[in-house]
Amino acid sequence: MLKYSFLMFILFSFTCVLYGQQEGEATTSGKGRNWDTTKYHKFDFVLIVGLYQQHRNFNNEFEQLVNKDTSSLSRQSYMAESQLNTGITLNYDKFSVSFGTRTSPQSESTGKGYTKTFNIGLNVGDNRYVLETYYRRFKGFYNRYTPNFDTTFKRTGQYYLQPDLTSTLLMSRFMYFTNYKKYSFKSGFGCNYRQLKSAATWILGGSFNVYNFNNDSAIFPQKVRPVFNDFGNMQGFHSVNLAVNVGAAITLVVFKAWFIGGYFTLGPEQQWRSYNLGDHYRNLSYISVSGTGRASLGLNLKRFYMLGSYSNDYNLFNSRALNFKSESITGNFTIGWRFHTGTPKFYRKFQQTKIYKLF
Repeated sequence: MLKYSFLMFILFSFTCVLYGQQEGEATTSGKGRNWDTTKYHKFDFVLIVGLYQQHRNFNNEFEQLVNKDTSSLSRQSYMAESQLNTGITLNYDKFSVSFGTRTSPQSESTGKGYTKTFNIGLNVGDNRYVLETYYRRFKGFYNRYTPNFDTTFKRTGQYYLQPDLTSTLLMSRFMYFTNYKKYSFKSGFGCNYRQLKSAATWILGGSFNVYNFNNDSAIFPQKVRPVFNDFGNMQGFHSVNLAVNVGAAITLVVFKAWFIGGYFTLGPEQQWRSYNLGDHYRNLSYISVSGTGRASLGLNLKRFYMLGSYSNDYNLFNSRALNFKSESITGNFTIGWRFHTGTPKFYRKFQQTKIYKLF
């Protein structure tokens, strides 16, 4: 199943890129730049070097809806937290690459265990559209509601741990900006554009993602399982999802330098789910909701930029018997400098290739 999902992911990404290219060619042919240069500026061929620090939280929350519960066991939440990590990001023209240091284990005194994380992504686009693709993997979760079922927690401070519990997300998200001539998405959530005056836009888009949440045994602790009925023995969850989203974005600018921005998208999502209930599987086809919320603020000058951002990506996997919300929260801080290097000869040759023109 995973290999077919990955092929669908590649096909979806390729289709979105071609759509963005065709739309751009239709609006820019013979007209030069296709935006209002009094609203924002693009740094075409500048080497941009940034240093960043990042922190990620990943929460998976379950709530059973069938049994009456007076012992506060109906809600269970498995959290993964990555330690603050530092890295470097390099940007030139349409391409960006980042390197981060390895995260260190959580302090044993917190009782939360150790979360191993892996993240890789590729973003393609300009002022008209953005295609975000990424893969995230978290291994090692702790139960945030341990005090509700473990009477020794007040004495030990030790959370209920699932060190082998692993969650992965393969995502491809496409966003088209209706007011791209005045609004630049990458000025508030990137570094190769600079918004000079305030602007807003509507967002049209969609996403395709494959989500997995698996353990080597039952996810819930023994005391909690009877409350969740059949789902009490659940060892894993797999879902292939296709969504259509609409939303809005805005960036407010002061003195052509300081800015604060944000965007929010929401829409229906078709989900093909598979629950691993230990001794059998339960397959469901459901229409639910997914969305993204992000905010950013900082200072964006001709050479120097400083960017802080907060993002919340979530999916709802609710049903009549069980509510399940997957939520990824990321905090990021970046400072950087733009070096006017011009366009090297080898890069000018690369610009003439079909590979370059594809993006």
